[in-house]
Amino acid sequence: MLLWVFLLLGHGVLSRAPIPAAWEDGLRSAAWVAAAMSLAAAAAGSRIHARVKTSLWLRRAEIACGVTALLAAGGALGGEVDRMEPPLPVHPRATPVAVEGRVLDAVATDAAHPFITLEANAVRVGDTASPCRAALLVRFGDDGLAPAWATPGLLLRFSGRFRPPEDARNPGSGAPGRWLERLGIAGVVDADPTSFVILGDAREDGIPWGGLLRLRLARVLSRDLSAPVAALARGMALGDRSGIAPTVRDSFRDGGTIHILSISGLHVCVLAGIVAAIAVAFRLPQSPAVWLELLSLWGYVLLVGAPASAVRSAILWSAMRAGRMRGASVRPFAAWGTAGLLIHLMAPDVLEDPGFQLSFAAVLGLLASGGLRLSLPEAPGSPGLLARVRRLVNGLLSLGQQSAFAEAGTLGIQVLQFGAVPVAGLFLNLAVIPLCGAFMAAMLLHLACAFLLPPFEQAAAGAVEVSGLLMLRLTSAVATAVPPLPARALPSATAIGACLALLLLAAAVWEHARVERRAEDRRNARACALAALLLAWAVPFLPSPRARDRSSWLLMLDVGQGDATLAHAPDGWILVDAGPATETRDEGRSSVEPALRAEGATRLDAAILSHAHRDHYGGLGWLAGRGFLRALYENGSDGGGAWRAPIGSGLRRFGAPDVPIRADTTVALGERVGARLLRADDGGFAAARPGNARENNRSLVALLDLDGNTVCFAGDVEHDAEVELLAHAGAREAMGAVRVMKVPHHGSRTSSDSAWIATTRPRIALISCGEGNRFGHPDPATVGRYLRAGARVYRTDQEGAIRVTFTRGGALVSTRAHPAPEVVSWGGDSAVTPSGHPP
Repeated sequence: MLLWVFLLLGHGVLSRAPIPAAWEDGLRSAAWVAAAMSLAAAAAGSRIHARVKTSLWLRRAEIACGVTALLAAGGALGGEVDRMEPPLPVHPRATPVAVEGRVLDAVATDAAHPFITLEANAVRVGDTASPCRAALLVRFGDDGLAPAWATPGLLLRFSGRFRPPEDARNPGSGAPGRWLERLGIAGVVDADPTSFVILGDAREDGIPWGGLLRLRLARVLSRDLSAPVAALARGMALGDRSGIAPTVRDSFRDGGTIHILSISGLHVCVLAGIVAAIAVAFRLPQSPAVWLELLSLWGYVLLVGAPASAVRSAILWSAMRAGRMRGASVRPFAAWGTAGLLIHLMAPDVLEDPGFQLSFAAVLGLLASGGLRLSLPEAPGSPGLLARVRRLVNGLLSLGQQSAFAEAGTLGIQVLQFGAVPVAGLFLNLAVIPLCGAFMAAMLLHLACAFLLPPFEQAAAGAVEVSGLLMLRLTSAVATAVPPLPARALPSATAIGACLALLLLAAAVWEHARVERRAEDRRNARACALAALLLAWAVPFLPSPRARDRSSWLLMLDVGQGDATLAHAPDGWILVDAGPATETRDEGRSSVEPALRAEGATRLDAAILSHAHRDHYGGLGWLAGRGFLRALYENGSDGGGAWRAPIGSGLRRFGAPDVPIRADTTVALGERVGARLLRADDGGFAAARPGNARENNRSLVALLDLDGNTVCFAGDVEHDAEVELLAHAGAREAMGAVRVMKVPHHGSRTSSDSAWIATTRPRIALISCGEGNRFGHPDPATVGRYLRAGARVYRTDQEGAIRVTFTRGGALVSTRAHPAPEVVSWGGDSAVTPSGHPP
């Protein structure tokens, strides 16, 4: 266990300190030298018994050199990770390709967004073809037919558009490409469904039995179970979450039971426990029973792709069963450290995997809880009924304690990932975990009947339905009744580290006390466990020290086809629009909130909604429910729309006003930031325009004064509203000093005419639009007009999130795709880069 702890420390030091990956070889050499010195000191110390003082110094040298070797080895592993993870592209260009290969996995062919995993053996780009050997994720698109014909082992030829793994497009968000890399996938191909040609079976390369078995099991579950229960079963048994509805995922996340939906240590232990119970029922001898358990256990882990959490659980189970067979003392804490060490050495980048972090932290919390025992005192002479009640209560207290410690181990990590404390998980896990065991047992029985006893198949499927629907309904009800507590600030890394260190200490002291049977160690373990528990539950709410940012800047987020921009001044935070929300993705949750927390914005002084279209208001419901909004300013359109319900509920819950703007208004948001909200008088043209254009022209136009720099957020105003706004002398004068323009209506051809650009004369033009959107935004002619006027144009569909930091006489512009700042000067006729060359 100590080996892994010191490796983790070395890895952590390298990740926190500016040590280049090029030091990997040097650190590895230092580790070998220090390890050799430690072994030499140990050998010398073993020969010296008479000279106690010399032996003591050799022992200290052995420990010091050993620790140095482990820290250097951890640093070398960290350097290896940096070398293995080169920077990923943002919005990489799709390349037309023709691919030949064999199907590896086809479990998700019946999902709402079907895909298969393919091992490519030849790729053609243009007229050039070359052999290759890489795993690809092949997507069929929302409009394509589900590839139900796809079977593991089939040789295919098809054409499509290849895209390599992609980096995060916004600050605070995870890179989807890293997830693909951890799965060993080299990229994604959006296939043309009409181009597929089946070439035959890949007999010479071997039949992918694992893929065939997964597909057969998935189809049996989908055939016999209702859609939500089948999706739950496939996620829990096969790791296929493609069929799980977003609302179900939200319920399990908010209820603190998200670990149920994917392959975790719990599922592996449940499976091993069921196999052990079957062995006991058939009275198998100990040795064959253990071998049956281990073969079933590791076969299942390999079948589901050997995720880190499943491998960890399998190593722990194997170590404990082997120890009991040999009659040796079982040390779960040492087995936990051994599992972490082995997985870390096999895949150094696994430390960045959230599943790995949550799995190991949860088990650490459980191990730390051993020293703390909550129970009712035993009353002498109590009757049998009272004794049974006491045992029941003590059992519930023990389960509650374990749930609290498991949550304590993962709490800081969960807040970093989800931004909330799932308090419902404290008691919901007490019911869901036993239900999970019953569900998996019923599912195994159903699969056994499907293959061996078909007449009983439907009866067994009924048991799966009952336990599955009960788990879904219970989780949904509790998560709704007890919503998670939002933690708007990022917890301190120091506080999370201190909490995990205390849990580590509590687990180590308890294991020592359990083996040595010393009362003093038990008291120490109890004190450490209690301190770790209290600190863990306080971590999400501890203020994180952060230097005050005295600069003024804009951050236009990449939310696809929509708008969301964060503006910061030394005394204020403003959000203009919040991106779209659909049935499968809410940009308020997935993009805006992570960016707010990453930038240190715990509360927004104001949110401005330009107009009542989903690509602008979609994320506001989520942000209002999380308590980010102090006030909302909007144009008041569609007062009875259903979309207003979640926004209004969140605003009322946190006491934030909703202020409709009917005419030009000036709002003071701080000493150094103000907003002038303009609205075109739509009485003269509203009736003559179609619905979307009419609401676009009602957009609020916000002029923000950020440290003397005027930024214009023009919503989706079109030509009619532009003419109406410029007809008023006051508005025309205010807009004549614009430095940065949020280009109206995503750069469409119906906006930004020559008069608008000639009046505003922006130096920077920001366009928020979705990559390959069906509207064709931005229009090339519109972009050309801004370029001819001398503006530097930036687009989220090419650059990802765009940051504009105001400086004296200009601004620094950096994007996710090109993070090196570019200098744009307010004076002169052209923008220049820091090197002095035209961009």
